[in-house]
Amino acid sequence: MKEKECAIVQDLLVLYEDNVLQEESRQMVEEHIRGCEECMKIYENGRKDLKVSDIQKESSEEEQADQAARIMKKFKKRMTYKSMAVLGVILAVILLAVVVVNEVCNRLSNNNWGIIGMVYTIPTDQIKITELYRLKNGDIYCTLESDKKIGIYQYSDFMIPEDEVDRNTDDASLEICFRQLTPWESGNHAKIHQMTAIFSTERLGVQEESGKEFIQRCSEIRYRGKTESDCMTIWKRGQKVEEAPEEIERKAIAEYVRNDQIEEAVRECEKLGWDSSEEIVKIYREDLNIRQTYSSGYDVRDSVVFSNNYETILLPQYEEH
Repeated sequence: MKEKECAIVQDLLVLYEDNVLQEESRQMVEEHIRGCEECMKIYENGRKDLKVSDIQKESSEEEQADQAARIMKKFKKRMTYKSMAVLGVILAVILLAVVVVNEVCNRLSNNNWGIIGMVYTIPTDQIKITELYRLKNGDIYCTLESDKKIGIYQYSDFMIPEDEVDRNTDDASLEICFRQLTPWESGNHAKIHQMTAIFSTERLGVQEESGKEFIQRCSEIRYRGKTESDCMTIWKRGQKVEEAPEEIERKAIAEYVRNDQIEEAVRECEKLGWDSSEEIVKIYREDLNIRQTYSSGYDVRDSVVFSNNYETILLPQYEEH
């Protein structure tokens, strides 16, 4: 009878431990194990196994948490690398876009200022010609006035068709272009609202190998704005231009001297019937910054020697800050 009762109690121990027995069954199990040494041992051993199992379960949960943390760490690390890679690609795309846009702007404007040129170049509708004279030597003396401050200027060499670079041509042209200063260029630059330029209308060239002489003549002088289509003609061959008065001629001769174009200054004085020595000495006395040496005035380019080494002389006119 006792063995049968022990078997029933031992079967109920798990339910007892889980606290799911009815009150009568619970009391019966408790009374039995208090009086039965064998069932008590079984009960106590069962509780120890349960505790060990719980500890193992808790340990397993901690390990799972640690593993989850390691996985998240690796995931974040991979995401960081991925983000850096994506950022690198974005920066590369932006840089490429800037280079492409800059090149497109260069092609549209043809002034090598790129994006800055498209933004800061002064357009033709803000430029006025306030003085335009022809000097005795045929050069064009011109003053351009800008609504916006001129920060940087650019002028071209004789622009000539490729097949006429070392031969006679009447199709050369000259261009001049102004732009404003960018915010990072402003600094201590003076304010300039107008610029005077002397444009050479022809030059003599000699092929070095053959010794053959040729003359290149300018047919048009232009102001170039933001794009190739944004152009204003300053002077064109055949255009009626007023002869320069004496005051302008003296300014021009002084600029020839300041730019070391002594031969040109001498020729201009002779064309006007002036004493070149007297005029040039006077200029030297008035301007101590002028170079105190005479030069030959020759310029060598691509196996061609030109007898005058200028196409444009600029006379900036500064205003007070």
